[in-house]
Amino acid sequence: MSDPSSDDLVSISYDSDAKTYLARFDPDAITPSMAVVEAVATVRDTTTTDLDPLADTVDPMAIDRLSSGDETDDRVLEFRYLEHVVTVRSRGVIEILPLSDVGGG
Repeated sequence: MSDPSSDDLVSISYDSDAKTYLARFDPDAITPSMAVVEAVATVRDTTTTDLDPLADTVDPMAIDRLSSGDETDDRVLEFRYLEHVVTVRSRGVIEILPLSDVGGG
């Protein structure tokens, strides 16, 4: 049996009212930083290798540390990456909002 692809580990939906992409992932199956890269690549309709390195924007280890610790504590990290505001939650949720949809743009 082969390992599931990372595409299978991150599910993405779009909320047209909020103009936000919502990605869900299992932090036990994929690191949060890799889930961010996968989600942004999907939103941008490209491959992960075509994206600028996440480390040029934010420390991937900081994102990964979100999932360590108390499971009842919902920790949040927000940053800008490739013309998007990305919000990562410790409970396996990523919100991606295009900067063009942010008030004041």
